[in-house]
Amino acid sequence: MMLDEMGREVSFEDISARYRGHESLDWFLETRDLNDEAPRPRIIEGGLDVTHELRTSDGPWAFIIDGDLVTTGDLVFTTEGAGTCALIVTGNVRARNIAYGGSARVAVDGDITASGVIIGSWGSDGAVLGTSGVLTARAVLLDPHTPIWANAGGPRSVPEAFRTLIVGGRGWREFEPDIDADLPENGEQTFVPEVLKNGMLDLYLARKHAERGGSPFLPEVEQSLRAKKGL
Repeated sequence: MMLDEMGREVSFEDISARYRGHESLDWFLETRDLNDEAPRPRIIEGGLDVTHELRTSDGPWAFIIDGDLVTTGDLVFTTEGAGTCALIVTGNVRARNIAYGGSARVAVDGDITASGVIIGSWGSDGAVLGTSGVLTARAVLLDPHTPIWANAGGPRSVPEAFRTLIVGGRGWREFEPDIDADLPENGEQTFVPEVLKNGMLDLYLARKHAERGGSPFLPEVEQSLRAKKGL
Protein backbone atom coordinates (compact mmCIF):
# COMPACT_ATOMS: atom_id res chain seq x y z
CA MET A 1 0.00 0.00 0.00
CA MET A 2 1.25 3.46 -0.90
CA LEU A 3 1.81 5.93 1.93
CA ASP A 4 -0.88 8.31 0.63
CA GLU A 5 -3.43 5.46 0.61
CA MET A 6 -3.08 4.76 4.34
CA GLY A 7 -5.24 6.18 7.10
CA ARG A 8 -8.77 7.41 6.52
CA GLU A 9 -10.31 9.73 3.99
CA VAL A 10 -11.60 13.07 5.27
CA SER A 11 -12.77 16.32 3.69
CA PHE A 12 -10.88 19.56 3.26
CA GLU A 13 -13.47 21.07 5.62
CA ASP A 14 -12.49 18.50 8.27
CA ILE A 15 -8.83 19.42 7.78
CA SER A 16 -9.60 23.14 8.03
CA ALA A 17 -11.45 22.70 11.31
CA ARG A 18 -9.00 20.30 12.94
CA TYR A 19 -5.82 22.16 11.99
CA ARG A 20 -7.07 25.73 12.21
CA GLY A 21 -4.09 27.99 12.91
CA HIS A 22 -1.49 25.54 11.63
CA GLU A 23 1.18 27.46 9.74
CA SER A 24 1.04 25.10 6.76
CA LEU A 25 -2.76 24.84 6.53
CA ASP A 26 -3.25 27.32 3.67
CA TRP A 27 -0.39 25.68 1.80
CA PHE A 28 -2.07 22.29 2.24
CA LEU A 29 -5.49 23.56 1.16
CA GLU A 30 -4.01 24.92 -2.07
CA THR A 31 -4.00 21.40 -3.46
CA ARG A 32 -7.78 21.65 -3.73
CA ASP A 33 -7.46 24.41 -6.35
CA LEU A 34 -4.12 23.70 -8.01
CA ASN A 35 -5.16 20.36 -9.50
CA ASP A 36 -7.57 19.64 -12.34
CA GLU A 37 -9.19 17.12 -10.02
CA ALA A 38 -8.88 17.83 -6.31
CA PRO A 39 -7.20 15.04 -4.31
CA ARG A 40 -9.13 13.31 -1.56
CA PRO A 41 -7.35 14.26 1.66
CA ARG A 42 -6.48 11.64 4.25
CA ILE A 43 -5.28 11.56 7.86
CA ILE A 44 -3.02 8.89 9.34
CA GLU A 45 -3.73 8.96 13.08
CA GLY A 46 -1.01 8.26 15.62
CA GLY A 47 1.91 8.28 13.21
CA LEU A 48 3.77 5.38 11.60
CA ASP A 49 6.70 3.27 12.82
CA VAL A 50 7.78 0.57 10.35
CA THR A 51 10.86 -1.33 9.17
CA HIS A 52 10.41 -1.09 5.41
CA GLU A 53 10.44 1.46 2.61
CA LEU A 54 7.51 3.86 2.39
CA ARG A 55 6.65 5.75 -0.79
CA THR A 56 3.88 7.85 -2.25
CA SER A 57 1.92 7.17 -5.42
CA ASP A 58 2.16 9.25 -8.60
CA GLY A 59 -0.50 11.61 -7.22
CA PRO A 60 -2.19 13.92 -6.87
CA TRP A 61 -2.31 13.43 -3.11
CA ALA A 62 -2.84 15.45 0.06
CA PHE A 63 -2.56 13.84 3.49
CA ILE A 64 -1.52 14.52 7.06
CA ILE A 65 0.37 12.18 9.37
CA ASP A 66 -0.73 13.13 12.87
CA GLY A 67 2.32 11.95 14.80
CA ASP A 68 5.81 10.75 13.92
CA LEU A 69 6.84 9.16 10.63
CA VAL A 70 9.55 6.59 11.39
CA THR A 71 11.11 3.82 9.32
CA THR A 72 14.42 1.99 9.30
CA GLY A 73 14.03 1.92 5.52
CA ASP A 74 13.80 4.73 2.98
CA LEU A 75 11.14 7.39 2.40
CA VAL A 76 10.29 8.31 -1.19
CA PHE A 77 8.04 11.30 -1.90
CA THR A 78 7.66 11.64 -5.66
CA THR A 79 4.99 12.33 -8.27
CA GLU A 80 4.61 11.52 -11.93
CA GLY A 81 2.73 13.90 -14.20
CA ALA A 82 0.56 15.02 -11.29
CA GLY A 83 -0.53 18.41 -10.08
CA THR A 84 0.42 19.83 -6.71
CA CYS A 85 0.75 17.35 -3.82
CA ALA A 86 1.15 18.04 -0.09
CA LEU A 87 2.04 16.19 3.11
CA ILE A 88 2.16 17.56 6.64
CA VAL A 89 3.80 15.52 9.42
CA THR A 90 2.92 16.91 12.85
CA GLY A 91 5.73 15.04 14.61
CA ASN A 92 9.28 14.02 13.71
CA VAL A 93 10.54 12.18 10.64
CA ARG A 94 13.26 9.52 10.92
CA ALA A 95 14.45 7.29 8.08
CA ARG A 96 17.52 5.83 6.43
CA ASN A 97 17.42 7.81 3.17
CA ILE A 98 14.83 10.32 1.96
CA ALA A 99 14.11 11.17 -1.68
CA TYR A 100 11.66 13.78 -2.95
CA GLY A 101 10.87 15.37 -6.29
CA GLY A 102 8.28 16.29 -8.90
CA SER A 103 5.47 18.19 -7.21
CA ALA A 104 5.82 16.57 -3.77
CA ARG A 105 5.66 19.22 -1.04
CA VAL A 106 6.46 17.91 2.44
CA ALA A 107 6.38 19.99 5.65
CA VAL A 108 7.43 18.56 9.01
CA ASP A 109 6.57 20.21 12.33
CA GLY A 110 9.30 18.36 14.24
CA ASP A 111 12.83 17.36 13.24
CA ILE A 112 13.96 15.46 10.16
CA THR A 113 16.68 12.85 10.73
CA ALA A 114 18.19 10.64 8.04
CA SER A 115 21.02 8.26 8.91
CA GLY A 116 21.94 8.31 5.22
CA VAL A 117 21.29 10.98 2.60
CA ILE A 118 18.43 13.23 1.53
CA ILE A 119 18.07 13.70 -2.23
CA GLY A 120 15.86 16.29 -3.93
CA SER A 121 15.56 16.28 -7.72
CA TRP A 122 13.32 17.38 -10.58
CA GLY A 123 11.66 19.86 -8.24
CA SER A 124 10.71 22.42 -10.87
CA ASP A 125 7.05 21.38 -10.44
CA GLY A 126 7.09 22.61 -6.85
CA ALA A 127 8.77 19.87 -4.83
CA VAL A 128 10.13 20.99 -1.47
CA LEU A 129 11.08 19.38 1.85
CA GLY A 130 11.05 21.48 5.00
CA THR A 131 11.13 21.24 8.76
CA SER A 132 10.16 23.68 11.47
CA GLY A 133 12.85 22.00 13.56
CA VAL A 134 16.35 20.73 12.78
CA LEU A 135 17.45 18.66 9.79
CA THR A 136 20.16 16.04 10.35
CA ALA A 137 21.62 13.79 7.65
CA ARG A 138 24.91 12.46 6.35
CA ALA A 139 24.40 14.62 3.26
CA VAL A 140 21.75 16.56 1.35
CA LEU A 141 22.05 16.32 -2.44
CA LEU A 142 19.94 18.70 -4.53
CA ASP A 143 19.75 19.58 -8.18
CA PRO A 144 19.66 23.33 -9.01
CA HIS A 145 15.84 23.33 -9.20
CA THR A 146 14.90 21.77 -5.87
CA PRO A 147 14.75 23.63 -2.52
CA ILE A 148 14.90 22.55 1.10
CA TRP A 149 14.42 24.51 4.32
CA ALA A 150 14.90 24.12 8.07
CA ASN A 151 13.78 26.74 10.58
CA ALA A 152 14.98 25.44 13.98
CA GLY A 153 11.85 26.83 15.62
CA GLY A 154 12.14 30.27 14.06
CA PRO A 155 10.18 32.08 11.34
CA ARG A 156 12.60 31.31 8.51
CA SER A 157 15.29 28.90 7.37
CA VAL A 158 18.64 29.32 9.13
CA PRO A 159 22.08 27.72 8.52
CA GLU A 160 22.36 26.33 12.06
CA ALA A 161 19.25 24.21 11.48
CA PHE A 162 21.14 22.10 8.91
CA ARG A 163 23.31 19.50 10.66
CA THR A 164 24.50 18.05 7.40
CA LEU A 165 26.61 18.65 4.31
CA ILE A 166 24.64 20.27 1.48
CA VAL A 167 25.27 19.95 -2.24
CA GLY A 168 22.97 22.41 -4.00
CA GLY A 169 22.57 25.55 -6.08
CA ARG A 170 23.41 28.94 -4.63
CA GLY A 171 20.25 30.54 -6.01
CA TRP A 172 18.16 29.39 -3.03
CA ARG A 173 17.95 31.64 0.01
CA GLU A 174 16.72 28.84 2.27
CA PHE A 175 20.14 27.22 2.62
CA GLU A 176 23.85 27.79 2.07
CA PRO A 177 25.40 24.88 0.14
CA ASP A 178 28.76 23.47 1.18
CA ILE A 179 29.33 22.41 -2.43
CA ASP A 180 27.85 24.29 -5.40
CA ALA A 181 25.91 21.87 -7.58
CA ASP A 182 26.29 24.20 -10.57
CA LEU A 183 30.09 23.97 -10.76
CA PRO A 184 31.35 21.17 -13.04
CA GLU A 185 34.71 21.00 -11.26
CA ASN A 186 32.95 19.58 -8.20
CA GLY A 187 33.09 16.08 -9.66
CA GLU A 188 35.96 13.63 -9.48
CA GLN A 189 37.71 15.78 -6.87
CA THR A 190 34.74 15.53 -4.52
CA PHE A 191 32.64 12.41 -5.12
CA VAL A 192 33.23 8.66 -5.28
CA PRO A 193 33.20 7.11 -8.79
CA GLU A 194 29.98 5.20 -8.06
CA VAL A 195 27.92 8.43 -8.11
CA LEU A 196 29.51 10.07 -11.17
CA LYS A 197 28.30 10.10 -14.75
CA ASN A 198 30.58 11.74 -17.30
CA GLY A 199 32.54 13.21 -14.40
CA MET A 200 29.49 14.89 -12.81
CA LEU A 201 27.41 13.99 -9.76
CA ASP A 202 24.38 11.97 -10.89
CA LEU A 203 21.58 11.99 -8.31
CA TYR A 204 20.08 8.73 -9.55
CA LEU A 205 23.41 6.97 -9.08
CA ALA A 206 23.84 8.72 -5.73
CA ARG A 207 20.48 7.40 -4.58
CA LYS A 208 21.34 3.84 -5.60
CA HIS A 209 24.69 4.16 -3.84
CA ALA A 210 22.95 5.45 -0.70
CA GLU A 211 20.60 2.45 -0.76
CA ARG A 212 23.73 0.29 -0.49
CA GLY A 213 24.85 2.34 2.51
CA GLY A 214 27.47 4.40 0.70
CA SER A 215 28.47 8.03 1.07
CA PRO A 216 28.59 10.19 -2.07
CA PHE A 217 31.83 11.85 -0.96
CA LEU A 218 35.42 10.76 -1.16
CA PRO A 219 36.41 9.89 2.44
CA GLU A 220 38.99 12.66 2.78
CA VAL A 221 36.58 15.24 1.34
CA GLU A 222 33.77 14.23 3.68
CA GLN A 223 36.08 14.27 6.69
CA SER A 224 37.37 17.73 5.80
CA LEU A 225 33.92 19.20 5.15
CA ARG A 226 32.45 17.78 8.34
CA ALA A 227 35.36 19.08 10.40
CA LYS A 228 35.03 22.52 8.82
CA LYS A 229 31.33 22.60 9.65
CA GLY A 230 31.75 21.15 13.14
CA LEU A 231 29.68 18.04 12.46
